[in-house]
Amino acid sequence: MREPQSVRRPPASPHGDPFEPAPTPVVLVVTADANLRAAAQRVLAADGYRVLTAAHAGHAVLACLRSGPIDVLAAELSMDDVSGPALTERLRRHCRVGAAVYFAESGTAECDGLLVRPFTRDDLLAALATARAAADAWMVISAS
Repeated sequence: MREPQSVRRPPASPHGDPFEPAPTPVVLVVTADANLRAAAQRVLAADGYRVLTAAHAGHAVLACLRSGPIDVLAAELSMDDVSGPALTERLRRHCRVGAAVYFAESGTAECDGLLVRPFTRDDLLAALATARAAADAWMVISAS
């Protein structure tokens, strides 16, 4: 008779099964600026993100409902139909939104979570990475 074999598994991580590849992070870019949407989509997709785009809050809600959890919302600080923070709260009523980064016009005071125009590709990627890390840290702390 054969002895049963056992497999040792590492402890579960806050990001799911440690043997499964990490899921592709999802970013929702919301801006009426078609050029910014297209450029952000190219940059973020090349960096390994799954990118959804929307021109306004209504399309953002539809994208959220269709896609499921959003790791990072990248939206205008001020839009014609809603503010960026108000959009974040609206989306959180419909799906999980992990972090938010807002685009602001030049002349706006800089602070965490705010990308002031003009910004570079590296600025965008760094802001998303910082926002995701902060959201992940908060989730681990709140789960403890």
